Amino acid sequence: MKNNFTKNYKYLISSQRDEDWGITVNTVGCETIEKNYETYPPRTGHPAQFFFTPSRGRKLDSYQLLYIIKGKGIFFTSPEDSMEIKEGDMIILRPNQWHSYMPDKKTGWTEMWIGFEGANMDSRFKNNFFNKEQIIYRIGVQDNIVNLYNQAIKVANEEKAACQQYLAGIANLILGMTMYYDYNRCFDTATEEQIDKAKIIIRENLLKGITAEDVASKINMSYSWFRKLFKDYTGVSPAHYIQELKIQEAKQLLSGSDSNIKEVSYYLGFDDIAYFSKVFKKYTGFTPIEYKKIYY
Repeated sequence: MKNNFTKNYKYLISSQRDEDWGITVNTVGCETIEKNYETYPPRTGHPAQFFFTPSRGRKLDSYQLLYIIKGKGIFFTSPEDSMEIKEGDMIILRPNQWHSYMPDKKTGWTEMWIGFEGANMDSRFKNNFFNKEQIIYRIGVQDNIVNLYNQAIKVANEEKAACQQYLAGIANLILGMTMYYDYNRCFDTATEEQIDKAKIIIRENLLKGITAEDVASKINMSYSWFRKLFKDYTGVSPAHYIQELKIQEAKQLLSGSDSNIKEVSYYLGFDDIAYFSKVFKKYTGFTPIEYKKIYY
């Protein structure tokens, strides 16, 4: 019987040393299922803990990033609940999460995946970088992410020394890029342009005492709406952004020039040296004097 699939995947082991790195990769691969297939998944090559049947589903003991780059199919969150998945969808599977999926027989599909575990990944999900209720991220087919999967497959197949650390970096990058593409698709071009304009205004006027309210006025937006958009887009309020830039400038001046604390404070628009020291310590963990002693 002729195979109706093509495959390229690898299952990996890790040492205690690899686990100490914080992320270990246990599987990576790519598989194309042609339309009008007979069985899914193919019954060859997959260890028992990864194998499943669409009707019974499975629970993994690790994370997995499943990326559909061609075709479409169905994803089940329970035996009764399903949703369509299609090319450009990234599915983030968490440990002990029941799931099942299968390609549409009319189209088949090409799927890529990378599975991983570790304390570093646990902390990302624990700190809610990803919505627990969201499983599917419709990020589109991104060539740079596809290239990362292909690179991971190559590294895994070669299995050279320290390949786990290399693969951990790729898994981390794919996860970060998924967040990046998903997050940015929520903003239209006009919003992006306004926030970019605001950033330019802030940087050009940083030493002129500009405030967040001034920036809102310059881009013809109410302060409350500007603050909301800016924080949604950047993750910080405009006032925080301004202070952060000032502290970055202060760090450069303290470590790279003969300027004293008073001169740096006034240069950055802080009239009160005590307040400057308080803000500096809040952002860096050091007083300006301590920082200059360490890094100058």
